Amino acid sequence: MTEQTDYSQWSSKKLIERVTHLEQQLREQMEKNNAQPISKVNSSPAQKRDRSRPKGRFDPSRYSTRFIALKFAYLGQRYNGLEFSPGNTTPLPTIEEELHRALTLTCLIYSSSQPSANESTSIWEGCDYSKCGRTDKGVSAFGQVVGIRVRSNRPLERKISGNAEGTEPEEPNQTAPFHHVYDEIPYAQVLNNVLPPDIRVLAWCPSPPAGFSARFSCTERQYRYYFIQPAFSPTMGSHKPLPSGAMRSRREGWLNIQAMRSAAQKFEGLHDFRNFCKVDASKQIEDFSRKIFYADVQEVDPSQEGPVGYLDLPCFREFKSKNEIPASNEPIDGQLRNPPSFVTPKLYVFKVHGTAFLWHQVRHMAAILFLIGQGLESPSLIDTLLDVEQMPQKPMYEMANDAPLVLKNCIFAKNKDLAGLDSLEWVYVGDQEERARANAKSPKKKDDKYGLGGVVDELWRTWRSRKMDEVLAGTMLDIAVRGSWGSLYREHNRDHETPTAVQTESQKVFQGGDSPRSAGKYIPILKRSRMETVSAINERYVKKMRLNSTVGPG
Repeated sequence: MTEQTDYSQWSSKKLIERVTHLEQQLREQMEKNNAQPISKVNSSPAQKRDRSRPKGRFDPSRYSTRFIALKFAYLGQRYNGLEFSPGNTTPLPTIEEELHRALTLTCLIYSSSQPSANESTSIWEGCDYSKCGRTDKGVSAFGQVVGIRVRSNRPLERKISGNAEGTEPEEPNQTAPFHHVYDEIPYAQVLNNVLPPDIRVLAWCPSPPAGFSARFSCTERQYRYYFIQPAFSPTMGSHKPLPSGAMRSRREGWLNIQAMRSAAQKFEGLHDFRNFCKVDASKQIEDFSRKIFYADVQEVDPSQEGPVGYLDLPCFREFKSKNEIPASNEPIDGQLRNPPSFVTPKLYVFKVHGTAFLWHQVRHMAAILFLIGQGLESPSLIDTLLDVEQMPQKPMYEMANDAPLVLKNCIFAKNKDLAGLDSLEWVYVGDQEERARANAKSPKKKDDKYGLGGVVDELWRTWRSRKMDEVLAGTMLDIAVRGSWGSLYREHNRDHETPTAVQTESQKVFQGGDSPRSAGKYIPILKRSRMETVSAINERYVKKMRLNSTVGPG
């Protein structure tokens, strides 16, 4: 038995301090169990009701906070981009709106209101919020990163008042040490329970470095632009010449991957990309120099980064007598080592890594590459557009479609010379220490990665529903083409007729979308009308703002 304390010899002052300390311990224990806090004996029921918090709100002063980083992925077609702008009405919700709702719903941040077009202040006030890549409408991300201050499970530090002798209370607090991961809120799992299925938190970083900013601390952003080969349904009997008069080396619809590769590699290095972006006059940018670490066009290896390529891993394959790991099928010169024996659309990707990117820069780069791949432009066009002394005004051309573009990853290197090496320590959903934490807290807790309703299960459902759309639409397309063997036979004979030098049909131009654009007679980029210089655009915007401020509203 525990020996009882003899209070008979204690002074009145020491007894009062002891009672006060015990009341504080009891109050904290009751609050922990979601009980009513200790109140005065003569408090009326009306007074107690006044102190109750409104439903869905919480008192942030009762909790500690911590600064973390979140890594999440999203499919961008249903959203109006990442960023929410106060006072700006958009036809679709933004990713930040959905993220903010999830954070407030789970009481990870405190907010007095939800995002709306009527808001005039930032929805992230007081959260130390920062974002890495501002993706535009329709653009997806697989490794977006934000920094944010959130509620924590770490107990608040207790304020213990000293006694007359300046000593600690007789019985110190015996609370076990707090583990920064095991005992913390499982942020990824909590948020994924309330986020839409096409937005998934993949990991969180418990300890970003001092002064961390998701925007300014990022040393490398990696983008992917996906496309298929052929780019669109090939045209039978397509021997018409190119706009230059040269005869085609491949059927219309098929891209020259090698020409695209040699052109893409011209982007590498430090260049002025003013001819490969949309100028935002409101920002008054004068320096358009950006450093590209890596740029290439490659066939996607499904076992490495293709759709559901993880099924080729030994732990996911069908049971067989010999479960050997297959030889590497990594691309050589942009082509897979072991291509399929039958002709089928292949998936390719334009990869580009750089320190930072201008507005719509990657989509402009991809658009030029597609023109080169179709034989409508020469790879030397990129050299000309990068030479701003020779080409100070951007020629007018359309950028590539938004849907295939993905922010693949954001890298935070300790040394900016170590490109591609992330220094942040991420705790991914399903990591070993996350499982250890979950098992220690609740042995029956579901597997938040592979279990029913986990991240993998939810994303599998999203993928499969869209895969079935692909299968059915592709099969219907195949039936439509194979439906009349007589017409196929006639077109096959036309395919071997002598080429003609007369171009009668409208030129099809591929821009990364679902179908090519009919461009009529194609006009080469360097012969098109050109926009104003950057300085002229900036100057015109400043004059407009001065005029508006002088005239005033109304």
